[in-house]
Parts: sequence; C-alpha cells; structure tokens
Amino acid sequence: MSFFHKQNCHFSYPVVSMGTFDGVHLGHQKLLQYLRKRADQMKGEAVVITYYHHPLETIHKKTFPYLLTGREHKERLLRSLGVDYILYLDFNEELANMSPDDFLRNILLNEIDMKEIIAGYDTHFGKNRQGNYAFLKQNSQQFSYRADLVKPFMIDNRIVSSSLIRDFIREGDMITTSRFLGRSYSISGKVVAGKKIGRNLGFPTINVSPLEFNKLVPGIGVYICEVLWRGKCYQGTTNIGYSPTIKQNAYKEIETFILDFSENLYGEEVEIIFHKKLRDEIDFHSKADLITNIEKDVEQTREYFHRNSLDKISQHE
Repeated sequence: MSFFHKQNCHFSYPVVSMGTFDGVHLGHQKLLQYLRKRADQMKGEAVVITYYHHPLETIHKKTFPYLLTGREHKERLLRSLGVDYILYLDFNEELANMSPDDFLRNILLNEIDMKEIIAGYDTHFGKNRQGNYAFLKQNSQQFSYRADLVKPFMIDNRIVSSSLIRDFIREGDMITTSRFLGRSYSISGKVVAGKKIGRNLGFPTINVSPLEFNKLVPGIGVYICEVLWRGKCYQGTTNIGYSPTIKQNAYKEIETFILDFSENLYGEEVEIIFHKKLRDEIDFHSKADLITNIEKDVEQTREYFHRNSLDKISQHE
C-alpha cells in the first residue's frame, strides 16, 4: 500500500472512515459506532484512515503544540471502539496536492477497494480540502460503493469538535472538556528532575515532561488531578505555569503534588488526569503566602474527591 505508512492489509469488505480523529471525542465516537455497526451488518472490517503526522505539519512545515491525543493513545481509543484496522497516511506534498478524484481512485478504491465509506459532517480530503461527503455520494453509483453521512454530535447547541475542545483546554475549563471529550483530559509524561523547591516548602512535587512534544497543555493555573502510576490512581494538585513567586521560570512547567505519597518517581512514566481548575497562578507577596495558598489548594483537592466518593456511594444505594 504505497500511500500508507509501512502497512499492507487485505480486506474482504472494508467499511471505511477517515479523518484526523484527534481526541476521539463524543462526535468521533458516534461516527465510529456506526462504522462498527455497518461492518458487523456486512460481515466486513471497520477501517479507519488517519494521518501518521498531522496534515498541518506538512502544510506549514512545523509542529504545533495542540494535539489532544498522541498516536499511541489515539490508536488505543480507536481500537476500544471496535476499529479493526488503522491505516496511517504518509501525508506529504503529493497527497496535499492530490485532487479529490485522484484520492478517491488511487487510495480509497485502488489501494483499499473500499465498499462503504462513513463520512462525518466535516470530512474533507484532496487539495484544498475540496473532497467531501457530497463528492463521495455523487461518485458512489459510478464506482459501486455506498456512502453514508453521520450528522454532528451536539451538546448545548454546539457541535462537538476537536478545535472547540482545544479552546476549553486552553482556558483551563476541564469540566466542560470532559463533557465534550467523553472522559477527563490527561497528559502522559516522564518524571524529570526539578529544582526541589516544593520539597523545601513542605510540598514535594514531581515535574512531568509530556511524552508527546506537541501535546496540548492546559492553560496556566492550579488544577485538581489524579496521577496514574503503575495502574494505580493517586489524588494530586497540579500547577501549570512559571512559578512566579519562587522560580520565575522562562518556560512553562507541569508540577504535581501527590497527596499522601512518598515514592521516588524520577524517570517513571505517569499520567496526569485533570478534573477541575482551582485558580489562576498567582505571584504571591511572600513565600508564607504561597505556602498558605498551597495548603488551601490541597484541602480543596481532598474535599473534591471526598464529595465525589460520596456521590458515587449515593448513586449505588
């Protein structure tokens, strides 16, 4: 398969959907559930065509720090929704300039022998994104394939989209993010050495460097979070920012204080799961003011998880 990243597959009845699928949010999930349903009905394969690198990296020739899901995470989410095959297009200059007609003939028909395609409201392909559902439907009879359209998924009269979710994350609105994403937003990263200032304040923190260098980091502020390490979750409070009171960094850091925890995690991989923003990052007048506010942050974190545990108990009674 010459247009795909080192992949060679043979299908009996491929039912196809294509797109970036960044985040695999509730809108994507609706589409993928229908993809799986059609593949089951036709005893075929649910096939997703996505990109090995985000198309904008090819078009603008640089990376962007905005991805909701890295490649491995996205693949796990897609497979959890019943996708049989994930094909990664090598999006290069040739693909960027390919007409919708050539894309249909050379890739969807000649490479995959597509039998059905499930399109979303924002499915676009070919040069200048000229290919869309109308184009696919118009050509379906000539080339003997079926084209279906899945309508957008709406919450609060807004279409659920990756770009909208990115706006929520940049604003630090993790509660709305989780409603539109269908799960809490998280960042996987490696624990790296910091300046150990938190330890001197009585709140030793872990510094987390995201595994994906272009992963979208939430807006500056203090967050209630969970830390997933070796299959177990711990409560935590995360500061994202420049630590203006103590460090005055020129770069943004992700620092997490894990409640009731004393293990050394240097070099370990963890996942920070964001629940709620507590406050903005503040340049306090003194170290004492900073410590007082960190104590308040930690207490609010404990209260948050205590309330959540009580809510879960009441729901099961």
